[in-house]
Amino acid sequence: MSAGIELINVTKRFGNNTIVDGINLTAAAGEFIVLVGASGCGKSTTLRMIAGLEAVSDGRILIGGRDVTTARPDQRDIAMVFQSYALYPHMSVAENMSFALTLTRAPKDEIARRVGEAARILGIENLLDRKPKALSGGQRQRVAMGRAIVREPSVFLFDEPLSNLDAKLRAQMRVELALLHKRLGKTTVYVTHDQVEAMTLAERIVILERGVIQQIGTPTEVFNRPQNLFVAGFIGSPVMNMFKGVLAAPDRVDLPDAQVSVRLPAPLGATVGKPVILGIRPQGLLLGAGAETLRMRVKVAEFLGTETVLNGTLAGSGEPVTAAVGGEHGQLADHEIDLSTNPAHVHVFDAETGLNLIQPAKEGNNETT
Repeated sequence: MSAGIELINVTKRFGNNTIVDGINLTAAAGEFIVLVGASGCGKSTTLRMIAGLEAVSDGRILIGGRDVTTARPDQRDIAMVFQSYALYPHMSVAENMSFALTLTRAPKDEIARRVGEAARILGIENLLDRKPKALSGGQRQRVAMGRAIVREPSVFLFDEPLSNLDAKLRAQMRVELALLHKRLGKTTVYVTHDQVEAMTLAERIVILERGVIQQIGTPTEVFNRPQNLFVAGFIGSPVMNMFKGVLAAPDRVDLPDAQVSVRLPAPLGATVGKPVILGIRPQGLLLGAGAETLRMRVKVAEFLGTETVLNGTLAGSGEPVTAAVGGEHGQLADHEIDLSTNPAHVHVFDAETGLNLIQPAKEGNNETT
Protein backbone atom coordinates (compact mmCIF):
# COMPACT_ATOMS: atom_id res chain seq x y z
CA MET A 1 0.00 0.00 0.00
CA SER A 2 1.19 3.53 -0.79
CA ALA A 3 1.11 6.55 1.51
CA GLY A 4 1.28 10.29 0.93
CA ILE A 5 3.98 12.52 2.40
CA GLU A 6 3.54 16.02 3.80
CA LEU A 7 6.29 18.39 4.87
CA ILE A 8 5.04 21.34 6.93
CA ASN A 9 7.44 24.28 7.42
CA VAL A 10 10.36 21.84 7.64
CA THR A 11 13.67 23.46 8.57
CA LYS A 12 17.13 22.01 9.17
CA ARG A 13 19.93 23.95 10.81
CA PHE A 14 23.49 22.94 11.55
CA GLY A 15 24.65 25.49 14.11
CA ASN A 16 24.03 28.92 12.60
CA ASN A 17 23.73 27.53 9.06
CA THR A 18 20.22 26.95 7.70
CA ILE A 19 20.38 24.12 5.17
CA VAL A 20 16.64 23.66 4.59
CA ASP A 21 14.52 26.76 5.15
CA GLY A 22 10.89 26.17 6.09
CA ILE A 23 9.76 24.14 3.08
CA ASN A 24 6.20 22.94 2.47
CA LEU A 25 5.63 20.00 0.18
CA THR A 26 2.88 17.44 -0.35
CA ALA A 27 3.36 14.21 -2.32
CA ALA A 28 0.15 12.33 -3.07
CA ALA A 29 -0.02 8.60 -2.48
CA GLY A 30 1.64 6.85 -5.43
CA GLU A 31 3.22 10.04 -6.82
CA PHE A 32 6.78 10.22 -8.16
CA ILE A 33 8.43 13.42 -6.86
CA VAL A 34 11.97 14.46 -7.82
CA LEU A 35 14.02 16.90 -5.74
CA VAL A 36 16.61 18.60 -7.93
CA GLY A 37 19.16 21.34 -7.48
CA ALA A 38 22.87 22.08 -7.36
CA SER A 39 25.15 20.56 -4.71
CA GLY A 40 24.44 22.03 -1.28
CA CYS A 41 20.86 23.09 -2.06
CA GLY A 42 19.39 20.88 0.70
CA LYS A 43 17.79 18.13 -1.40
CA SER A 44 19.60 15.18 0.21
CA THR A 45 19.15 16.68 3.67
CA THR A 46 15.40 16.92 2.99
CA LEU A 47 15.33 13.27 1.91
CA ARG A 48 17.26 12.21 5.01
CA MET A 49 14.78 14.06 7.23
CA ILE A 50 11.90 12.20 5.55
CA ALA A 51 13.79 8.96 6.19
CA GLY A 52 14.50 9.85 9.84
CA LEU A 53 18.28 9.87 9.32
CA GLU A 54 18.44 13.61 10.13
CA ALA A 55 16.53 15.29 12.93
CA VAL A 56 14.14 18.10 12.00
CA SER A 57 15.06 21.47 13.54
CA ASP A 58 11.55 22.90 13.04
CA GLY A 59 8.36 21.78 11.35
CA ARG A 60 6.59 18.45 10.93
CA ILE A 61 6.72 15.44 8.61
CA LEU A 62 3.66 13.28 8.00
CA ILE A 63 3.61 9.93 6.18
CA GLY A 64 0.21 8.45 5.46
CA GLY A 65 -1.31 11.15 7.67
CA ARG A 66 0.76 10.01 10.65
CA ASP A 67 3.20 12.44 12.30
CA VAL A 68 6.63 10.79 12.06
CA THR A 69 8.73 13.88 12.83
CA THR A 70 10.45 12.20 15.79
CA ALA A 71 9.90 8.56 14.78
CA ARG A 72 12.84 6.21 14.16
CA PRO A 73 13.55 5.21 10.54
CA ASP A 74 12.20 1.70 11.15
CA GLN A 75 8.90 3.16 12.34
CA ARG A 76 8.21 5.13 9.14
CA ASP A 77 7.38 2.32 6.68
CA ILE A 78 9.95 3.58 4.18
CA ALA A 79 12.78 1.98 2.20
CA MET A 80 15.78 3.95 0.95
CA VAL A 81 18.23 3.36 -1.89
CA PHE A 82 21.52 5.23 -1.57
CA GLN A 83 24.11 6.49 -4.04
CA SER A 84 26.42 3.77 -2.71
CA TYR A 85 25.09 0.27 -3.30
CA ALA A 86 26.11 -0.70 0.29
CA LEU A 87 25.94 -4.45 -0.40
CA TYR A 88 27.48 -6.98 1.96
CA PRO A 89 30.39 -8.47 -0.03
CA HIS A 90 30.32 -11.85 1.75
CA MET A 91 26.61 -12.40 1.08
CA SER A 92 24.92 -13.62 -2.09
CA VAL A 93 22.42 -11.47 -3.95
CA ALA A 94 19.54 -13.36 -2.36
CA GLU A 95 21.05 -12.93 1.12
CA ASN A 96 21.61 -9.22 0.57
CA MET A 97 18.03 -8.75 -0.57
CA SER A 98 16.55 -10.75 2.30
CA PHE A 99 18.79 -9.47 5.13
CA ALA A 100 16.31 -6.93 6.55
CA LEU A 101 13.50 -9.51 6.50
CA THR A 102 15.74 -12.06 8.23
CA LEU A 103 16.38 -9.59 11.05
CA THR A 104 12.63 -9.25 11.58
CA ARG A 105 12.35 -13.06 11.79
CA ALA A 106 9.93 -13.20 8.89
CA PRO A 107 8.90 -16.75 7.87
CA LYS A 108 11.31 -18.38 5.40
CA ASP A 109 8.62 -19.04 2.81
CA GLU A 110 7.54 -15.37 2.99
CA ILE A 111 11.17 -14.24 2.53
CA ALA A 112 11.60 -16.56 -0.47
CA ARG A 113 8.35 -15.27 -2.00
CA ARG A 114 9.33 -11.62 -1.64
CA VAL A 115 12.89 -12.13 -2.90
CA GLY A 116 11.66 -14.14 -5.88
CA GLU A 117 9.04 -11.52 -6.77
CA ALA A 118 11.54 -8.63 -6.51
CA ALA A 119 14.09 -10.54 -8.57
CA ARG A 120 11.48 -11.21 -11.25
CA ILE A 121 10.47 -7.53 -11.38
CA LEU A 122 14.12 -6.45 -11.71
CA GLY A 123 15.17 -9.24 -14.08
CA ILE A 124 17.89 -10.63 -11.79
CA GLU A 125 16.52 -14.13 -11.12
CA ASN A 126 19.71 -15.67 -12.55
CA LEU A 127 21.94 -13.62 -10.23
CA LEU A 128 20.57 -14.70 -6.84
CA ASP A 129 23.51 -17.01 -6.04
CA ARG A 130 26.25 -14.55 -7.05
CA LYS A 131 28.31 -12.35 -4.75
CA PRO A 132 28.41 -8.56 -5.36
CA LYS A 133 31.98 -8.69 -6.72
CA ALA A 134 30.71 -10.78 -9.65
CA LEU A 135 28.14 -8.15 -10.65
CA SER A 136 28.31 -5.08 -12.90
CA GLY A 137 27.45 -1.64 -11.58
CA GLY A 138 23.96 -1.80 -13.03
CA GLN A 139 23.35 -5.25 -11.56
CA ARG A 140 24.50 -4.06 -8.13
CA GLN A 141 22.09 -1.14 -8.29
CA ARG A 142 19.27 -3.53 -9.17
CA VAL A 143 20.15 -5.61 -6.10
CA ALA A 144 20.09 -2.46 -3.95
CA MET A 145 16.64 -1.64 -5.33
CA GLY A 146 15.55 -5.25 -4.79
CA ARG A 147 16.59 -5.02 -1.14
CA ALA A 148 14.22 -2.04 -0.82
CA ILE A 149 11.38 -3.70 -2.76
CA VAL A 150 11.28 -6.86 -0.60
CA ARG A 151 10.41 -4.76 2.44
CA GLU A 152 7.17 -3.76 0.69
CA PRO A 153 7.20 -0.22 2.14
CA SER A 154 4.60 2.47 1.54
CA VAL A 155 7.29 4.98 0.47
CA PHE A 156 10.50 4.65 -1.57
CA LEU A 157 13.32 7.15 -1.12
CA PHE A 158 16.16 7.36 -3.69
CA ASP A 159 19.32 9.41 -3.07
CA GLU A 160 21.12 9.87 -6.43
CA PRO A 161 21.02 6.12 -7.14
CA LEU A 162 22.37 6.37 -10.71
CA SER A 163 25.26 8.78 -10.22
CA ASN A 164 27.88 5.99 -10.14
CA LEU A 165 26.82 4.55 -13.50
CA ASP A 166 28.08 5.46 -16.96
CA ALA A 167 25.88 7.52 -19.31
CA LYS A 168 24.51 4.56 -21.30
CA LEU A 169 23.64 2.56 -18.20
CA ARG A 170 22.06 5.61 -16.53
CA ALA A 171 19.73 5.97 -19.52
CA GLN A 172 18.80 2.29 -19.30
CA MET A 173 18.23 2.44 -15.55
CA ARG A 174 16.02 5.54 -15.92
CA VAL A 175 13.68 3.50 -18.08
CA GLU A 176 13.73 0.63 -15.60
CA LEU A 177 12.99 2.96 -12.68
CA ALA A 178 10.01 4.42 -14.55
CA LEU A 179 8.69 0.93 -15.29
CA LEU A 180 9.29 -0.11 -11.68
CA HIS A 181 7.21 2.80 -10.42
CA LYS A 182 4.40 1.88 -12.83
CA ARG A 183 4.38 -1.69 -11.56
CA LEU A 184 4.54 -0.92 -7.84
CA GLY A 185 2.65 2.37 -7.70
CA LYS A 186 4.43 3.42 -4.50
CA THR A 187 5.02 6.99 -3.40
CA THR A 188 8.57 7.85 -4.45
CA VAL A 189 10.83 10.77 -3.54
CA TYR A 190 13.94 10.82 -5.72
CA VAL A 191 16.95 13.12 -5.28
CA THR A 192 19.26 14.02 -8.16
CA HIS A 193 21.42 16.83 -9.48
CA ASP A 194 20.82 15.57 -13.03
CA GLN A 195 18.02 17.50 -14.71
CA VAL A 196 17.63 14.80 -17.38
CA GLU A 197 16.70 12.31 -14.65
CA ALA A 198 14.33 14.86 -13.15
CA MET A 199 12.61 15.65 -16.45
CA THR A 200 12.22 12.02 -17.54
CA LEU A 201 11.22 10.39 -14.23
CA ALA A 202 9.18 12.95 -12.29
CA GLU A 203 5.46 13.46 -12.20
CA ARG A 204 6.36 16.68 -10.40
CA ILE A 205 9.73 18.35 -9.94
CA VAL A 206 10.77 20.30 -6.85
CA ILE A 207 13.60 22.73 -7.64
CA LEU A 208 15.64 23.92 -4.67
CA GLU A 209 18.27 26.59 -4.18
CA ARG A 210 19.96 27.22 -0.82
CA GLY A 211 17.33 25.28 1.06
CA VAL A 212 14.37 27.14 -0.48
CA ILE A 213 11.89 25.73 -2.99
CA GLN A 214 12.02 27.83 -6.15
CA GLN A 215 9.28 26.04 -8.06
CA ILE A 216 7.14 22.92 -7.98
CA GLY A 217 5.51 21.65 -11.13
CA THR A 218 5.33 19.02 -13.83
CA PRO A 219 8.33 18.74 -16.18
CA THR A 220 6.32 20.63 -18.82
CA GLU A 221 5.47 23.44 -16.40
CA VAL A 222 8.98 24.05 -15.11
CA PHE A 223 10.40 23.97 -18.64
CA ASN A 224 7.77 26.13 -20.35
CA ARG A 225 6.85 28.37 -17.42
CA PRO A 226 9.93 28.88 -15.23
CA GLN A 227 8.91 31.03 -12.30
CA ASN A 228 12.21 32.88 -12.03
CA LEU A 229 15.69 33.30 -13.45
CA PHE A 230 17.14 30.49 -11.33
CA VAL A 231 14.67 27.90 -12.61
CA ALA A 232 15.01 29.17 -16.18
CA GLY A 233 18.79 28.82 -16.03
CA PHE A 234 18.79 25.48 -14.23
CA ILE A 235 16.20 23.55 -16.26
CA GLY A 236 16.91 22.94 -19.93
CA SER A 237 19.96 21.96 -21.94
CA PRO A 238 21.56 23.90 -23.52
CA VAL A 239 20.75 26.57 -20.92
CA MET A 240 18.37 29.42 -21.71
CA ASN A 241 19.83 32.54 -23.32
CA MET A 242 19.62 35.61 -21.08
CA PHE A 243 19.91 39.10 -22.61
CA LYS A 244 19.84 42.42 -20.78
CA GLY A 245 17.18 44.77 -22.15
CA VAL A 246 14.54 47.36 -21.42
CA LEU A 247 10.78 46.90 -21.58
CA ALA A 248 10.09 49.58 -24.19
CA ALA A 249 6.37 48.75 -24.55
CA PRO A 250 3.97 46.15 -23.19
CA ASP A 251 4.70 44.06 -26.26
CA ARG A 252 8.37 44.87 -26.92
CA VAL A 253 11.80 44.52 -25.32
CA ASP A 254 14.67 46.60 -26.67
CA LEU A 255 18.14 45.06 -26.73
CA PRO A 256 21.25 47.14 -27.61
CA ASP A 257 20.95 46.25 -31.31
CA ALA A 258 17.60 44.53 -31.70
CA GLN A 259 13.93 44.66 -30.79
CA VAL A 260 12.01 41.55 -29.71
CA SER A 261 8.23 41.21 -29.48
CA VAL A 262 6.86 39.76 -26.24
CA ARG A 263 3.45 38.88 -24.84
CA LEU A 264 3.09 40.47 -21.42
CA PRO A 265 -0.24 40.27 -19.56
CA ALA A 266 -2.11 43.58 -19.75
CA PRO A 267 -1.84 44.45 -16.01
CA LEU A 268 1.96 44.58 -16.32
CA GLY A 269 1.91 47.51 -18.74
CA ALA A 270 2.92 49.79 -15.86
CA THR A 271 6.38 48.16 -15.87
CA VAL A 272 7.27 49.82 -19.17
CA GLY A 273 10.71 51.45 -19.06
CA LYS A 274 12.22 49.16 -16.46
CA PRO A 275 15.29 46.94 -16.99
CA VAL A 276 14.45 43.32 -17.79
CA ILE A 277 16.17 40.09 -18.72
CA LEU A 278 14.98 38.57 -21.98
CA GLY A 279 15.04 34.77 -21.88
CA ILE A 280 14.98 32.66 -25.04
CA ARG A 281 15.66 28.93 -25.05
CA PRO A 282 18.20 27.80 -27.69
CA GLN A 283 15.46 25.69 -29.26
CA GLY A 284 13.37 28.86 -29.68
CA LEU A 285 15.87 30.50 -32.05
CA LEU A 286 15.41 29.65 -35.73
CA LEU A 287 17.82 29.98 -38.63
CA GLY A 288 17.03 32.83 -41.00
CA ALA A 289 15.71 36.38 -40.77
CA GLY A 290 12.15 37.01 -39.67
CA ALA A 291 9.96 39.68 -38.17
CA GLU A 292 12.23 39.51 -35.11
CA THR A 293 15.87 39.04 -36.06
CA LEU A 294 19.03 38.65 -33.98
CA ARG A 295 22.44 38.77 -35.64
CA MET A 296 24.84 36.13 -34.31
CA ARG A 297 28.56 35.58 -34.76
CA VAL A 298 28.99 31.79 -34.65
CA LYS A 299 32.20 30.67 -32.96
CA VAL A 300 31.61 26.94 -32.50
CA ALA A 301 29.12 24.56 -34.16
CA GLU A 302 28.55 21.28 -32.30
CA PHE A 303 26.80 18.58 -34.34
CA LEU A 304 24.93 16.17 -32.02
CA GLY A 305 23.42 13.84 -34.60
CA THR A 306 19.92 15.27 -34.89
CA GLU A 307 20.70 18.93 -34.24
CA THR A 308 23.56 21.42 -34.23
CA VAL A 309 24.27 23.62 -31.21
CA LEU A 310 25.62 26.98 -32.37
CA ASN A 311 27.65 28.90 -29.79
CA GLY A 312 28.67 32.51 -30.33
CA THR A 313 27.84 36.12 -29.49
CA LEU A 314 25.29 38.72 -30.50
CA ALA A 315 26.82 40.83 -33.25
CA GLY A 316 25.94 44.11 -31.53
CA SER A 317 26.38 43.70 -27.78
CA GLY A 318 28.78 40.75 -27.73
CA GLU A 319 26.54 38.89 -25.24
CA PRO A 320 26.86 35.09 -25.43
CA VAL A 321 24.12 33.30 -27.37
CA THR A 322 23.34 29.64 -28.08
CA ALA A 323 20.98 28.29 -30.73
CA ALA A 324 19.94 24.64 -31.14
CA VAL A 325 18.86 24.06 -34.74
CA GLY A 326 17.82 20.87 -36.50
CA GLY A 327 20.20 19.12 -38.87
CA GLU A 328 23.93 19.43 -39.55
CA HIS A 329 25.23 23.00 -39.83
CA GLY A 330 28.95 22.75 -39.11
CA GLN A 331 29.65 25.08 -42.03
CA LEU A 332 28.22 28.02 -40.04
CA ALA A 333 31.22 28.18 -37.69
CA ASP A 334 33.11 31.49 -38.01
CA HIS A 335 30.19 33.10 -39.88
CA GLU A 336 27.58 35.73 -39.06
CA ILE A 337 24.00 34.49 -39.33
CA ASP A 338 20.47 35.75 -38.74
CA LEU A 339 18.25 34.14 -36.14
CA SER A 340 14.51 34.74 -35.85
CA THR A 341 12.46 34.57 -32.66
CA ASN A 342 8.93 33.54 -31.81
CA PRO A 343 7.07 35.52 -29.10
CA ALA A 344 5.55 32.26 -27.83
CA HIS A 345 9.04 31.05 -26.83
CA VAL A 346 10.23 34.28 -25.22
CA HIS A 347 10.32 35.00 -21.48
CA VAL A 348 10.74 38.34 -19.73
CA PHE A 349 12.20 38.45 -16.22
CA ASP A 350 12.25 41.40 -13.86
CA ALA A 351 15.94 42.38 -13.66
CA GLU A 352 15.60 43.21 -9.95
CA THR A 353 13.48 40.38 -8.55
CA GLY A 354 14.24 37.71 -11.18
CA LEU A 355 10.54 36.82 -11.46
CA ASN A 356 9.01 35.79 -14.77
CA LEU A 357 6.70 38.60 -15.93
CA ILE A 358 5.02 36.63 -18.71
CA GLN A 359 3.98 33.26 -17.37
CA PRO A 360 4.32 32.92 -13.61
CA ALA A 361 4.08 29.29 -12.57
CA LYS A 362 0.99 27.78 -10.96
CA GLU A 363 3.09 26.41 -8.10
CA GLY A 364 5.69 28.56 -6.45
CA ASN A 365 8.21 29.19 -3.76
CA ASN A 366 7.77 26.87 -0.78
CA GLU A 367 4.13 26.19 -1.63
CA THR A 368 2.04 23.50 -3.25
CA THR A 369 -1.43 23.79 -4.75
